[in-house]
Amino acid sequence: MNASLDQLLQHPKLWRATASSTLPGPRQSTGFANLDDALDHAGWPQDGLIELLADTQGIGELRALLPTLRTLTQKEDRWVAWVAPPHLPSAQALEAAGVRLDRLLLIHPKTPQEQLWALEQALKSGTCSALLGWLDPRHVTHQVLRRLQLAARQGGTLAFLFRPEAAAQEASPAELRLRLEATDEPGTVALHILKRRGGWPLGPLQLTLQDPLSQRLCLPEEAPVPQQRRLWVPRGPFRESLNPNPTAAPTPPLGAQAAPLGGSPEATPLSGARH
Repeated sequence: MNASLDQLLQHPKLWRATASSTLPGPRQSTGFANLDDALDHAGWPQDGLIELLADTQGIGELRALLPTLRTLTQKEDRWVAWVAPPHLPSAQALEAAGVRLDRLLLIHPKTPQEQLWALEQALKSGTCSALLGWLDPRHVTHQVLRRLQLAARQGGTLAFLFRPEAAAQEASPAELRLRLEATDEPGTVALHILKRRGGWPLGPLQLTLQDPLSQRLCLPEEAPVPQQRRLWVPRGPFRESLNPNPTAAPTPPLGAQAAPLGGSPEATPLSGARH
């Protein structure tokens, strides 16, 4: 075989349908062994976009990310940014899961243009270990997704984008696309891998989700906390962190940026929110 061709075929990022390999490099486990086994790096991709597709909120899309958020907030001195979340995250539930509240930054854009700007700036700033973003489907194009993908690579940020199931019919540059659906078994969610680096689509995988808040409160089985309320607070202010002396938080990624449309999106550290 030609030496140059043989060298090309041995490249670690070249995938052949007859072979399955795990790319070398840093590893960020998803926290679920069966999902890690299905992914290159044995975990989340270390650059680019990860799309989570679901039409129903509160089926476990956030609980599926709890192991990742816990690891990142405890081990990295960077923000985990939440851009345009549809509800307020529950500080009690996140803290019960071991997530450091003083590493969470909530960004509240006022317009779709500010939303996309905030997503791109937070991703490429380098001050965020991860970003959770909710996109307005009316303003999502392939060009927008490509810009966010490049920004995530530039900043070394894990980018989780929440999109409706209909987005599965559209082309996307995302390295990983996952569709989540509720199951009849409490505490589990079915996950379909629609697109992954180094493999064919796969699924469904059954993920057993943690419910640390209910465990902490010792709730009886006959009176469980409704699933859609465990990590979301539909209205009202954030609950303040129970830690009276949080460590110094990192510098927000939007602090030194020029703002579009007359002002930057409002950014709020979760641990600093008041009643």
